[in-house]
Amino acid sequence: MNPFDITKAVDYSDTELYNNWVDFPKDGFNNIIRPTLDMPMIILGSKGSGKTHIMKHFSFKMQQLRNKEIYKGIITDGYIGIYLRCSGLNGYRFSDRNESPDTWEAIFSYYLDLWLTQLLLDSVVEIFNSNNELKKYENRIVMETMAIFNSNEKLENYNFKLLKEYINHQQRKIDYAINNIALSSGSIKDKIEILANPGQLIFEVPLIITKVINEFSKIKILFLLDEFENFSESQQKYFNTLIRERQDPVCFKIGARRYGIKTKMTFSGGEEIKVGSEYELFDLDDIFRKNLTDYKEFLKEICIKRIENSNNKLSNDIIKHFDTADYNKDMQVIRVKSQHIEKFKNKLKKYKVENFDKITANIRCQEDPLIERVNIYLIYKGFKKKENLFELSKNLKRDTKKYLQGESIEDYDSVLDKYKQDLIDALYRENSLKITSYCGFDNLVRISNGIPRHFLMIMKHIFRWNNFYENNSYKDTIKTDIQLLAIKDTVLWFLEDANTRNSLYNFKDCIERLCNYLRELRYSDLPPECSISTIELESSNLKLDVKEIIDFLEQYSYLIKIESGRRDKNSNQRNDIFQVNGLISCLWELAIARRGIVKISESNLEIILTNSGEELKRFSKSELIKYNIPFKHSNELPSLF
Repeated sequence: MNPFDITKAVDYSDTELYNNWVDFPKDGFNNIIRPTLDMPMIILGSKGSGKTHIMKHFSFKMQQLRNKEIYKGIITDGYIGIYLRCSGLNGYRFSDRNESPDTWEAIFSYYLDLWLTQLLLDSVVEIFNSNNELKKYENRIVMETMAIFNSNEKLENYNFKLLKEYINHQQRKIDYAINNIALSSGSIKDKIEILANPGQLIFEVPLIITKVINEFSKIKILFLLDEFENFSESQQKYFNTLIRERQDPVCFKIGARRYGIKTKMTFSGGEEIKVGSEYELFDLDDIFRKNLTDYKEFLKEICIKRIENSNNKLSNDIIKHFDTADYNKDMQVIRVKSQHIEKFKNKLKKYKVENFDKITANIRCQEDPLIERVNIYLIYKGFKKKENLFELSKNLKRDTKKYLQGESIEDYDSVLDKYKQDLIDALYRENSLKITSYCGFDNLVRISNGIPRHFLMIMKHIFRWNNFYENNSYKDTIKTDIQLLAIKDTVLWFLEDANTRNSLYNFKDCIERLCNYLRELRYSDLPPECSISTIELESSNLKLDVKEIIDFLEQYSYLIKIESGRRDKNSNQRNDIFQVNGLISCLWELAIARRGIVKISESNLEIILTNSGEELKRFSKSELIKYNIPFKHSNELPSLF
């Protein structure tokens, strides 16, 4: 069995969620989410951020699993967690079909109130069933709850069973009216009775429960609404109104994907809810990305827990269980192949460089191919400056000898300080080797970019490929080839989300064109920056269609926005900084460290993202020639027409 087969919390049963729970190091999610906090909280996270798993951890079902005596557990926890997946309401039903928006808003708000009230009562009944001492409160709670409804109907007995049946009947009447709307004449509002004011059930039923049960006087009723993005704008507007008008003892935690908040407007005088004063905004991705050490420990513990729950155990420490790049072994292969030397020599020959054979011989360093690659870089630099390359190569030959003897050479130190990993990856690429600098536990954590599911998907494919090749995932270390196969499978899965979106543009093509451009820059003769995978954009000047593309790529985490940005030297405005997602960087052989930043103008960005034909080819040629022999600018190139 693959312990990483399940990567989505919704595919777990409650018991499985409980058994696979791993808390975040140090503060823990309880201190981050703060379930008893009065102020509502909106929790944002990318697809796969763990948002659902975390929110369900605070649900009543999890409270039951954590506490042998649920009544005492509720007192200790200080809250009752009522969890709802918004997708379960099928919110799309509450729109159009020749009914006014006002009608649907009224029906939906009542329906949601009924649904949440039933979920709350289900939990209360479980608590009452666990403690007979609570039975004395049942009659009064039911009577006061029934009094909320603007109806003369009476219950035969004031117990939870009949109360739940009554509320469920109100809900089913709405379901029936909606399901048969196409077969009915007249308006749906003539077939539905709304028996309570908006929000009345949400706020008054919890108040009744905590007022009647003395021991619950300090208990919070925590409504956890997950997948909030499945609500329409008007449906979110209603819940925003509840957030603004929140009353004790009710708390709200709203979970949504990064693109999931469609409006901040309320029905309260047409005003918006304000972050800081009316709700807190919590970004899961941001927390994970800013706390890389804790995030790494978090993923490590998830791995250990999953493996232990599958009744297996690793033969050594999990970090040591992952092979990393074997630099010395690979350099021996590169030394034999020396394809980078042949390509360098052919390039000098193509541009009729005098003494190209002697120059090539002078820059050789059999002891260390990396020094050869530094020498090649310095020759290209000399070419651009129009230096005497033969004389330069003789100096490099002398410097190579000194450097190997342990002497510090300023040019070498400078190039290696900035471009060492770039040159190593270039050597692998030029000699047709797979770039393995992405491998190892630490790097797999890094390329997941604060999205746990990305890491779990890599692990899932690692175990799958190991099984295919009949490797023992628990006893054998995980080879770099297996890791690279798993990364590739995960990237292809990740890119599928960019395929089907309602837009004029194929977002998958957009990210591919951007990465193609950055890859060409990174492996150019003289790259404009080191460790290329990060771009700077003048976002305030972007055209609407280009902004739509960038917003999508950021919201779906294909691009990771760097919070601080960077101030433009000329305009003094703060530009946005984005780094290509680590997974995608691996497939396009970009850097996963963030160092150099490539600034792309608004006009150039538009060409890259929205063109795929001749205009893109012309742009690429004119840009890349600046960084490759013969290092000409676009105005020095002959016209294509």
